[in-house]
Amino acid sequence: MQTKTLTLQLNDEQLPILPVEPEAHLSFTTHADGNELELTGNRAGLHLLAKAALGMAETLRGDGFHIHLDDLYSINSEGKSILIRKEEWSNP
Repeated sequence: MQTKTLTLQLNDEQLPILPVEPEAHLSFTTHADGNELELTGNRAGLHLLAKAALGMAETLRGDGFHIHLDDLYSINSEGKSILIRKEEWSNP
């Protein structure tokens, strides 16, 4: 099995630095029953999504910080919103 490494850079506020990738594309479709979300992207778009998700998982901020990938990186030509937010759930 081949192992690959995804490198993530954080800024001074410990937030992910997500370089703009002009060729990145990422979009999603919800199917009619509403129980399935299909993400579609090219290599650059899926890498951007992975880095954003990893960066969000690693951030220590608890102030509602979130990332709008579509606003920041113009990756979604269909005009749909792609938002990533971290929420910790405690076990009862």
